[in-house]
Amino acid sequence: MSESRAIEDLPDNIRIPLQQILKSFPIGSDFKTQFIIEATRLACGDYAIADIKMLSSMLTELRVGLDVFKPYQLRRKVSLFGSARTTDHDPRYLQAHRCAKTLTEAGFMIITGGGGGMMKAANEGATEAESFAININLPMEQKPNPIMIGSPRHFYCQYFFTRKLFFLKESDAVVLTPGGFGTLDEAFETLTLLQTGRNPPVPVVLLEAPGDDYWGPFVLSWVRRLVNDKLINAEDQQLLYHTDNIDSAVSYIADFYVNYHSFRYVASCILLRILNPMSADAMHRLNAEFSDVLSEGEIEQVFNWPKSDDARYTQLPRLRMHLDRTRINVLSQFIRRMNALYLLDQ
Repeated sequence: MSESRAIEDLPDNIRIPLQQILKSFPIGSDFKTQFIIEATRLACGDYAIADIKMLSSMLTELRVGLDVFKPYQLRRKVSLFGSARTTDHDPRYLQAHRCAKTLTEAGFMIITGGGGGMMKAANEGATEAESFAININLPMEQKPNPIMIGSPRHFYCQYFFTRKLFFLKESDAVVLTPGGFGTLDEAFETLTLLQTGRNPPVPVVLLEAPGDDYWGPFVLSWVRRLVNDKLINAEDQQLLYHTDNIDSAVSYIADFYVNYHSFRYVASCILLRILNPMSADAMHRLNAEFSDVLSEGEIEQVFNWPKSDDARYTQLPRLRMHLDRTRINVLSQFIRRMNALYLLDQ
């Protein structure tokens, strides 16, 4: 819808000043124009006060979160989920602590929910300087853990949906440690968004303490049952990596980014930004091995992508493909195979 049509039904005392604002303000983006128009229409609409309050709080949380993460956009980050009830000397706590510490040593920052238990373990292992904490306002009041109190990388959300948006939007991997309903909710939301292509492909690790068996029944019973009953595809199992070995978990995450950089949709195509060009032989092998998941054409390597892409990444090569959207769940496998072929050429 054009700008004029989007605001033509607004009252004159709103529409005319809004037109002047849109003409004089250096917005520089059609999306910013649309944002201002929609915010104005919401403010002028006959909505319940409770709904406007929710929208206002939501926008504030999004703005605050974007400001917190903005200086760290070029840093890889891992969200670690787990119970707030785990005690400091529990083997699960110690495992989360060691995992976060090892991830930061590998160059990753850590994002948690900012509370106690496994969240505290991860922030403590990573240290405040390498951590983020996204706390939540709850009736029982989840207090920030002592590691993150006063940190510029700690903020509160009123709503779970804005909080979970940042967990996944800002993460390059997810580590799921033992937890209750909240952890399982975060696990299933992560898997749903990956399965449906609504989140860029990222590694997901189910991490246990040595000798523990929290995730075993989930993988060996629940996931297997879902596959056997044809409620998920067999490839969906590849979205998860189950281990009690920290070095293995960290390698699984770090190896995903050996040559893969990032992902985006462009019209009917999928683009994978990569750090280094692929050889002709590697491209031939990718096409031979993954031709069955394409809806048309071949996997192409392209350079000098148009200016519509993020200017920070103009120098990166891309792999472009028309992926059958019902096979979006194979992207992680494709990325790992692409990385392996790149390493073979080195």
